[in-house]
Amino acid sequence: MHPFVLMLAIPAFAGLLAYFIGRLRNEFCFIGAVGTLYYAVRLFFRSRGDVIEYAFGRLGSLPLGFRLDAMSGFMLLFAAFFCVLVVLFSFRYMRGKDGTRGYYLYLLLGLACANGVLLAANLVVMLFFWGFLLVIIYGLLLVGREGSGNVAAKALVVVGLSDLAMLLGIALLLRRGGWVQTAPPAPLPLTDPALILAFLLVAVGALAKAGSMPFHSWIPAAGETAPATVMAYIPASLDKLLGIYLLVRLSVYMFDVASNPVIRNVLMAVGSVTILGAVLMALVQKRMMKLLSFHAVSQVGYMVLGIGTGIPVGIAGGLFHMLNHSIYKTGLFLSAGSVEHWAKTDEIDKLGGLARQMPLTFVSFLVAAFAISGVPPLNGFVSKWMVYQGVIGLAREGSRVYPVFLIAAMLGSVLTLASFMKLLHAVFFGQRPESLAKVREVGFGMWLPPMLLAALCIVFGVFAYQVPLRGLIYPSLPLLIEPTGTWQPVLTTLLLLASFGIGLLIYLLGTARRPTAARTFVGGEKIADDEESRVVGTAFYSPVKHLPILSDLLRFGELGAFDLYNWIVAIGRATSFVARRLVHDVLDGLVTAIGRLVKYAGAGLSWVQNGSLPLYVAWVFLGATVFFLVLFLR
Repeated sequence: MHPFVLMLAIPAFAGLLAYFIGRLRNEFCFIGAVGTLYYAVRLFFRSRGDVIEYAFGRLGSLPLGFRLDAMSGFMLLFAAFFCVLVVLFSFRYMRGKDGTRGYYLYLLLGLACANGVLLAANLVVMLFFWGFLLVIIYGLLLVGREGSGNVAAKALVVVGLSDLAMLLGIALLLRRGGWVQTAPPAPLPLTDPALILAFLLVAVGALAKAGSMPFHSWIPAAGETAPATVMAYIPASLDKLLGIYLLVRLSVYMFDVASNPVIRNVLMAVGSVTILGAVLMALVQKRMMKLLSFHAVSQVGYMVLGIGTGIPVGIAGGLFHMLNHSIYKTGLFLSAGSVEHWAKTDEIDKLGGLARQMPLTFVSFLVAAFAISGVPPLNGFVSKWMVYQGVIGLAREGSRVYPVFLIAAMLGSVLTLASFMKLLHAVFFGQRPESLAKVREVGFGMWLPPMLLAALCIVFGVFAYQVPLRGLIYPSLPLLIEPTGTWQPVLTTLLLLASFGIGLLIYLLGTARRPTAARTFVGGEKIADDEESRVVGTAFYSPVKHLPILSDLLRFGELGAFDLYNWIVAIGRATSFVARRLVHDVLDGLVTAIGRLVKYAGAGLSWVQNGSLPLYVAWVFLGATVFFLVLFLR
């Protein structure tokens, strides 16, 4: 059997076996995920040398098949890798939860469909698997706390409508040029209005799958109900890989996004608004999973911004940031899931002081938090730095608005770090609540995945040029990438380690050896209950809610004013109300008119036939007269 077919068959067949044979569910899931990873590794190394194609049929004049190149090869590798880690984490985390049987089936079917998307040789084949992924996302989001049905319905509507836009774009491409290959011989310039419209329609599908604004609202909503593993698998890794993969295919391989300055500015504006809008919402959140969900949205902005520059280094930075985000955001959700597993809650004001009791979880969370904040020498810094270079490169083309995009990107990093300082203090530092006294570190299967991802954050940062850029990102793009400026990641790492070592030594010789306990007073009154004196993280940055203009925007955001789903529902309700009133008024008028017609006809007939014999005789003579006149005139 062809390896391409095995990439679809192995996870799908293993998921079905796990669903129908419950006693061996874990075994089948693990074998299916690891088996897929094995073939993904093989295909990855085969994609280094040449492009591999596999045709399996035709749809009219359109050939159907799969295609493997350097870009899809490394995407397949990481899609399978993230699935293995999530499956391993799920064995303990999902034990005893409702919907577990269907959960593992959807998990592996999602991997099979993702492989189909990544291997598709044209947009028609891709759309087939893309549509199945919508059903799988819906099924995964149904697994969770109360209210998961509403969240799944929201995702179905938002992502489903974007998929419809993608379908219209593909149909327009077929009608306009008859080609929809994901890697044509040469990219087309975006000058024809029909091609521009097709590009935008397909890009809507890519942006919605990645979770960019304004198609993001289902992700924070899912953070309130879905398990941590679902969040780690869908918005953190799988959807980001597929959404940005399609956007890069569309912007670099199929079309030349650099040929249209307006499209570039639109993409960069969407990216900048996504960065700032989502990170500001993250600052004021009071639940850990929802805060992380808004960051999953915010980081998409860097990817879209980098690709929108049209500059090779910016596009490479956007693609690299997609990979980095999948790594550290999956680690963050899994680490948060470990905390939630013991604490039974993700409310920030009910957490605190867990660093000593959960040291491995704390380390993995800390590394991933610094990586997403762009702290050097971690991987998030390198990809953001490349995006910054792409934005600055616009100055050489005479752009006057590039400072706006650059400031938005840099401010987003600062606010990201600020929000994670809040979360780190709220969860791992500060005073521990009495209810968490018995919390301890999770088992091997739960701490290993986030620790591996934290290690990747370090390796992909310190050795960025040697490993991910030269081995994964640069070979995936048909571009000449020339980064400007240099930095020494190894030297930076050594200096940072030396600084941390000195600080740790000062702490151990000082505060750690002679800790002091002080009494707490409020208004001159001593607080006897330590729980009342505990400083929680929910109040961090609360003054942001009172800033002019920003306070109104945040309030509107919390009320759902910027939620596309709410607008869709409101428009649907208004349309149905108008249609209902229109149909009611039309039918009411028609019935009234018919009633009046019947009334007048009845009145006329009553006058004609009133029971008077002379009147009937008159009608007979009148009829006879008309009859003879007709005969005479003929």
